[in-house]
Amino acid sequence: MRLRNGEHGYGAVTKTLHWVTVGLILAQLYVGYRMDAEADFREADCDPPEESRSGGDTPDAVDERLDRREDRCEAEQERLETAAEGEYAVLDGAFDLVDLHVVLGLVIAGIGVARVVWRATTPLPPWSPRLAAADRTVLKWVERALLALLFLVPASGIALVRGGEDLLWLHVAAHLCFYAALAVHVFVVLRRRVVGRMLPGRHPLARATAASPAGQPGPASTRAQGSRRPRRP
Repeated sequence: MRLRNGEHGYGAVTKTLHWVTVGLILAQLYVGYRMDAEADFREADCDPPEESRSGGDTPDAVDERLDRREDRCEAEQERLETAAEGEYAVLDGAFDLVDLHVVLGLVIAGIGVARVVWRATTPLPPWSPRLAAADRTVLKWVERALLALLFLVPASGIALVRGGEDLLWLHVAAHLCFYAALAVHVFVVLRRRVVGRMLPGRHPLARATAASPAGQPGPASTRAQGSRRPRRP
């Protein structure tokens, strides 16, 4: 597989950046779901049951073990209570889901920078002949929106962490815009059956061209030439 984009389709670097982005976003969604689950706070009894059954008559070693268990339980309860109240403590000594959420957001923004730099240094391949003119216009603007939101969503999350619960609406609005743009992107790609262009391996257009007799384009290449339009922006 070639590293750069070209007449053969998307290159290995573009495909890798695409699927790394997808994986990071899925991981971020999972972490966010876990954070929401923890926010549904329910207070638990941290007193070890062994302590009540013993009537206070336990060896010192057992007492110490039960005390440590109770301390851990109370620390976890305090963390969950803080999360339920919408207070986000980042890097406060214990690496928790909030910290992981922030780190993943920063990594996603970094991947966004890499994608912008790579797009500026390598041309995009020709459009698939399966895409109508309207599809191409929609995908062009949706891809731009998704790329911008790779920065806006993490930025709104950082603002939420630093500014408090009052900025939650901003983070939610950024997520809704991202989901809407992603839904349109996935719909068009699946409807026109062009998802294979971003999968590992050579694009069918390149295979058909390579399999044709020397000096003669294959049928897929002929279709592409007959409907060739300017390269993607």
